[in-house]
Amino acid sequence: QQQQQQPQRQQQEPDNGPIGVGGVEVRDYTQVPKVMDARFERLDSDGAVRPTIISPGDVWTKRAQKALLGKPDESKLRSEEQKSEKDAAFDLLDALTKSGALAIDHADLHVVVAATHCFDKTVTEVVVQDNANPIEKVERSTLIMASTVHGVAPAVLVRDSQHPRVSAASPALFLEDAPEASADLLG
Repeated sequence: QQQQQQPQRQQQEPDNGPIGVGGVEVRDYTQVPKVMDARFERLDSDGAVRPTIISPGDVWTKRAQKALLGKPDESKLRSEEQKSEKDAAFDLLDALTKSGALAIDHADLHVVVAATHCFDKTVTEVVVQDNANPIEKVERSTLIMASTVHGVAPAVLVRDSQHPRVSAASPALFLEDAPEASADLLG
């Protein structure tokens, strides 16, 4: 049953490039920010979302156990030690996969995409002065991001009971007959 579900998931994900492994299309996650920027330019009328750069700290904390039942050990890693640990991890991955000849089944890849939603006014000022609902703006931004990351139309992510309310607040997200909407999801 898992093998049947896998192709269905892949059909929903956008194809961001002609990358293939064993006849199966693989998504190019390096293109997600580019696709997301294009979708925000087209669908976010406020232009309130800005890219966010995530910078890890200079010193990392490593938690490890020397043995399976051993006591966890904690150490600090500076720049040179981080490089050494990263190289060791890639060497292990390279050895386990025989330099990429063996596939890694049942593995997860976690990709972090960050953005900042900026407001020109406080929540109170938006509600009182503009007579607007700031939650609808954040909801639109969230739907644009989520639909891009998951490779599905925004309507798929909204409960049926909430669809009329959300589509009234952000009608551009639900234009099904717009050909560029499908093209954006595909990269």
